[in-house]
Amino acid sequence: MKKVHHQVKTYKKDELIASSGDKCNSLKIIVKGAAVGEMMDFQGKSLRIEELHAPDTIASAFLFGEDNTLPVDVIAVEETKILYIPRQDLMNLFCNENTVLKNYLDIISNRAQKLTKKIKLLGLQSIRGKFANYLLEQVRREGKTEFTLKNSQSELANIFGISRPSLGRVIREMHNEGIIEADGRNIKIVDKKALSGLLK
Repeated sequence: MKKVHHQVKTYKKDELIASSGDKCNSLKIIVKGAAVGEMMDFQGKSLRIEELHAPDTIASAFLFGEDNTLPVDVIAVEETKILYIPRQDLMNLFCNENTVLKNYLDIISNRAQKLTKKIKLLGLQSIRGKFANYLLEQVRREGKTEFTLKNSQSELANIFGISRPSLGRVIREMHNEGIIEADGRNIKIVDKKALSGLLK
């Protein structure tokens, strides 16, 4: 990194790192801390698009292509340090280091896949459908029907774009209906067929 021009900036909790509409002229890497990407819906409600933690990159897919404007606001959720590498310096690094280029392409591909799943999730109208989709994705990842949720109910509500009480009510309903067993963050899928049926 000594040969690559770069800059490190520190942001306080709740400080705006980048605004929607900003030009993306450099690669931004979180080297410490965490941030969230948020956008406003048509009703003026803030919708959390994704959570970012070190060593995630910020809007790496918007560094190249026709539209280089950032689509979301990026806000620090704790003290966060960001490493900035200008586009041209990154291009030079790609030419000299194939491993760096491959890692960058992997990051973009993984992010695109993640956002595709997010779009699918937002396309589900019911809260039950959103939560069912989330649980089934966890089953696929964990390879088992009993696991601990990585996100709190408040975090999940933000991800789904709904209120926390509404999500809590749905979880209780699904528990009482025998579809799942829920104890805090501990979840057991009891009726996977019924859970899958909530996606329709």
